Amino acid sequence: MKSGKRVAGLFRNTGFILALAFAIGLSLPHGATATSPAVTPLLAVTMTLSVMGISPKVFLDFKRVSRPILVSLLLNYGVLTFSIIGLATLLIPDYELWAGFILLAAVPPAVAVIPFTYHLEGDVDFSLIGTIASYLAALVMIPVISISFLGVSLIQPEKLLITIGELIAIPLGISQILRRTGVAEKLDKYRGSIVNWCFFVVVYTIVGLNQAAFLEEPLTLLRMVIIAFASTFVIGEIVNRIARARGQDKPSRISLMLIGTRKNYGLAGAIALTIFSPRAAMPAAVAMIFAIGQFIWLTFRVKKMP
Repeated sequence: MKSGKRVAGLFRNTGFILALAFAIGLSLPHGATATSPAVTPLLAVTMTLSVMGISPKVFLDFKRVSRPILVSLLLNYGVLTFSIIGLATLLIPDYELWAGFILLAAVPPAVAVIPFTYHLEGDVDFSLIGTIASYLAALVMIPVISISFLGVSLIQPEKLLITIGELIAIPLGISQILRRTGVAEKLDKYRGSIVNWCFFVVVYTIVGLNQAAFLEEPLTLLRMVIIAFASTFVIGEIVNRIARARGQDKPSRISLMLIGTRKNYGLAGAIALTIFSPRAAMPAAVAMIFAIGQFIWLTFRVKKMP
């Protein structure tokens, strides 16, 4: 009986589900071609479900929200974005992979920052305000960063804007409709499982489409791993130490570490698949695994944080 509950628990665990998707993508990649068209719709669903409990009224008190907004944008669209771009420029000679990192740098923080903050006993209000503000900023930042570094001819602005609309603007609108009609409350208990298994398909697809590259290009994989490790574990610890030196309390530092090290990997992968190629989505898949690894590590790390 206990073993059955443990197995069931594993299949509700985000880290296990994503690791399983990665493993199946490497070992049984042939179905990835069939699941590829489902990536964008599934990510639209995850975005809708992830933000449907958030009220826009949170932004009415400007004095309360101004600091979280400014600090979150500085960390995620300043420090993290340009760290990813700088490391990719130094380490990645392959243009498609480099483009994938540019797209990763351009997207907002993962919506998972909010539940992760709650789980780690961080400042949930700070993460909530900062994350939503970053998504609104992303409507401008994604095309600006993408076009600035990759060029109009390669990015195809009209295609990018359509993708942003499908994956950010429309889900934000639908989420508020679900919230106001009461449907959000009925879906709430299923939300975590639906989001996890949508991401399972996304990760499986990206890994499956790139199976040969993952297995046959160890040096390329190592370079991506270095960037993923630096942009999660290293930046997270730097943010923690600087914030502590500036007198920030533990809950605030937890929020800063999360919002300063997370990008929406699924969104970056979907844009890469839509605009470029499966290869350009590889950085998002590698970075996602390290982000989950860092979260697991943080569950132990925060207990020792003063």
